[in-house]
Amino acid sequence: MKSLSFVVLSLSLTLPLAAAPGAPARAKETFGAPLKGLAPVAVADILKSPAAYSGKTVRAEGKVTTVCQQKGCWMTIGTADQPIRITFKDYAFFVPKDIAGSTVTVEGVFKVETIPEATAKHYADETPGGSAASIKGDQKQLSLEATGVELTRAAK
Repeated sequence: MKSLSFVVLSLSLTLPLAAAPGAPARAKETFGAPLKGLAPVAVADILKSPAAYSGKTVRAEGKVTTVCQQKGCWMTIGTADQPIRITFKDYAFFVPKDIAGSTVTVEGVFKVETIPEATAKHYADETPGGSAASIKGDQKQLSLEATGVELTRAAK
């Protein structure tokens, strides 16, 4: 019985340390190809001058704002007014559907493009709180086709 008490006491003293400041960072989950280590570009810089990055391979880090709720086949980072839609090269991998609020680092080709109204409505249908009815005409979209993603989940 003394041994069990000692184990319980030891655990109660060490468990709080795991959540203390300075504790090891949460493990990263990777999807797709490993990141190549490109120099990071701030999402704010991409949003400020999207045409300057169009057609270029970039590495960006940001908070996930929305995720496809059908399969996890796309996500967005950026702002509500200027989202960057992240898709996955060759539709080869997906991300978990519950990662909104988490941090991701992505590498891939950034584009400024125009998508048809039907595609924009389809994306709205897959977005929590999306409204396909409000979409009229073709839409400008900032997108990044990721070859790889590193995910650090938000604390729950």
